Amino acid sequence: MADIFSVIADATRREILGVLLERRSTSGEASVSEIVEALGVAQPTVSKHLKTLRDVGLVEVREEGQHRYYRIDTAPLDEVDDWLMPFVFAGDDQAPEGGLGAAAFAAWAGANVSFRSAADQARAAAEQALERANQLVEHPAPMGESLGRRVADAAHEARQRAAELQSWLDELQARLDERRGGASRAIESARDRLRRKD
Repeated sequence: MADIFSVIADATRREILGVLLERRSTSGEASVSEIVEALGVAQPTVSKHLKTLRDVGLVEVREEGQHRYYRIDTAPLDEVDDWLMPFVFAGDDQAPEGGLGAAAFAAWAGANVSFRSAADQARAAAEQALERANQLVEHPAPMGESLGRRVADAAHEARQRAAELQSWLDELQARLDERRGGASRAIESARDRLRRKD
């Protein structure tokens, strides 16, 4: 199975995802013929790309007679989100254009290319990421859903940890109270013995 990055690297597949994303807010799905019409691409090409997108879980299919209707599933894009977010939020002044980051990106991507070519590839990828970031600003739902899900998960985790910590503190307080009570009784007993001796 192809990884998510190589799947979305193809421009036609990204365009298909764009069509399905637009449909998500209206009908929620699109038929193959509707995608063909929207993109102006041959039906066999669209079908081939839809199969690839389906294989990585980016689209779901519903069959109705001879027709297939596709809808986008953005959950697999969380992996891309996780990888991309540090770059989106990084300051522009942190690395010179085409610097070591480009070579690292090319090495990460498994490219066997020169530094200049790696810089060109990284620049193109950065332009695509910037375009995607601009789309997210205009239509924030996918990023918002992904970040919202992460925030909700983190908040749930924090509440669980806080409850565990509170339980531990309550138990510790009970032990301290028990020991304090025992120490108070021991001190009072020692005082009584001293008074009796006097």
